[in-house]
Amino acid sequence: MKKPSGKLAKVSGNSSEINPKVLYDEWAGDYNRDLINEYGYIAPNITVNKFNVLHPNKNIKIIDVGCGTGLVGEELSKLGYLNVHGYDISPEMLKIAKQLGIYKELKQTDLNKQQLTPTKTYDALICVGSFGYGALGPKAIKNLVALVRSGGMVFIFMNSEPFNSKNYQEYILKLEKQSLWSVKSIDEYNYMNKLDRPGKLIIATKN
Repeated sequence: MKKPSGKLAKVSGNSSEINPKVLYDEWAGDYNRDLINEYGYIAPNITVNKFNVLHPNKNIKIIDVGCGTGLVGEELSKLGYLNVHGYDISPEMLKIAKQLGIYKELKQTDLNKQQLTPTKTYDALICVGSFGYGALGPKAIKNLVALVRSGGMVFIFMNSEPFNSKNYQEYILKLEKQSLWSVKSIDEYNYMNKLDRPGKLIIATKN
């Protein structure tokens, strides 16, 4: 099995102290090649396939948080989802996503901010690979839930290491106790074919 190197190594491990906007702007041009060719990155496929089972209606309004270069959007598009919007912290990543012609709207935003008061909500939210060291932290989950209408579903795929070391379970339960969402499942998947890279797929419904 390979070991992570380069930019992937920078976002791995709890010693990561990075500026996500700077790192992902620098990584944008090589991101897809690095993750897919070098490591066999399949987290978008895993998440969208599960999403498709639970959300067969192709016309729903979906927000792809941390959309990056559009890997989740591409998977959604292949399955016929037409109303996809994207948020990301990196303008360079967003430029690449825009070239795909898949997203209805793309917006640069930092969802680590204290509290988000969204001007619009979505039928469902997908966030793949944006939670972890140096990226979105557990408190940002509340901002994601705020983006979804009542009864809408939230899909978060993240690396298992920060999930455990940063005690995401505690934040997840806290939001349940506050009646903000109901967690349906938390399942583990290895999300890189060429690397031992366990991840968690959290599926919840906004209350």
